[in-house]
Amino acid sequence: MEILSHFRNIEELTKTLSREQGLLSEMFEKRKLIKFPLGLALELVGGNETRLRRLIDYGVLVEVGNTIEIESDYLNFFEEVLNVNEEISVLSVQECINTLKEYIGYFLQETNVNRKTGYQDSVRQLLKKTGFRTLKNVVDLKRNVDNAYKQEPNYIIKKKKLQNMDEKSHSIRSMIRECEKLMDNEQAFFLMANDPHMARTCSDVKHDFVEAYHALMEIDRQIIVYINQIEQQNLLYKKIRKLKYLQDQLLIKTDTNLQQIMEESNPIWMESRQYSKIRLSLEALRENDQTAIILRRIAERNGLKKTARTEAEPLTDEDLQEHTQSLKEVDPAEVWNAFAASSYNLFDFILRYDYKSKRNIEDHTALFCQLVILHPDECRLTGKYATYQDIEYPIIYAK
Repeated sequence: MEILSHFRNIEELTKTLSREQGLLSEMFEKRKLIKFPLGLALELVGGNETRLRRLIDYGVLVEVGNTIEIESDYLNFFEEVLNVNEEISVLSVQECINTLKEYIGYFLQETNVNRKTGYQDSVRQLLKKTGFRTLKNVVDLKRNVDNAYKQEPNYIIKKKKLQNMDEKSHSIRSMIRECEKLMDNEQAFFLMANDPHMARTCSDVKHDFVEAYHALMEIDRQIIVYINQIEQQNLLYKKIRKLKYLQDQLLIKTDTNLQQIMEESNPIWMESRQYSKIRLSLEALRENDQTAIILRRIAERNGLKKTARTEAEPLTDEDLQEHTQSLKEVDPAEVWNAFAASSYNLFDFILRYDYKSKRNIEDHTALFCQLVILHPDECRLTGKYATYQDIEYPIIYAK
């Protein structure tokens, strides 16, 4: 069995990790993407093969063929410290509880005062570690539940992950009950210890357990919500796949009521958005100097040139006098009433009618057609025709 070299002290360890932080950071960021090649690792340590070999010999890195990876202990340490670990270590809490039972037993059987004090300090530290690890597991569990629901693309795997995390939630709750039971059953130890620091530690751990209980209740509720949403999304996904199959087989109109639903549906998001222009008032344009400056800047930015303003000539006395302009419009109702009281046919009447302005044959023809269209029930058609300036017209009298 090959014996790895090891760091002699904390200073040597931290200096080595600090010197190779570029390589370790790159490998940690890409730990799930690629197998890190030896050639790239050698470039990141400046081509110094001795530095790379030192990391491998001291167990920081592990060589696997032509690739390297961070050793699991260091990788777990980095992930836990940076709160990116995906594994929930329930066993670590169970190990703390088992060790607690052992040290309490050693304390009760030990007769040497100094060694009893040592066991007592170990129990206090393990209690603090148990409370810390429990809260840490709860925080990690909450983060991993959210990540599993939001990041996992496979519905089956997503649901399975959430179910496994639900089991871990129940395991953490069982560990908490076991530790609380241990603290209640070992009253003899806590009475014999008679240490204010121990009492404070027990109080803090119980408080941590209460917080963990409340957080686990919320996690359980969130897991149930996520699983229900997955079921609904899965049903929707299956329905869409079935519709796609029917569409490919040209059966979607006959085997579904999709067309009827689409015709009855009129959602707002399918309508075009209405835009309303907001126009500045003339008072704001005239009275606000800042508005004129802003408009000038906009014109310059858009390349609009200012046109020269020409002043109008002053108005003359003739311009100020009242002018009347006669329009060529004719009131069809007035013409028809006059025609109905006459004995002429319609076309002859239109030619003889006294208009206030000069009219041509096209105007007479248009008026003839207009009157016939407006009064079809009051016209008497004779069936005879006449001609005027190459225009043939029917002879029509009023009834």
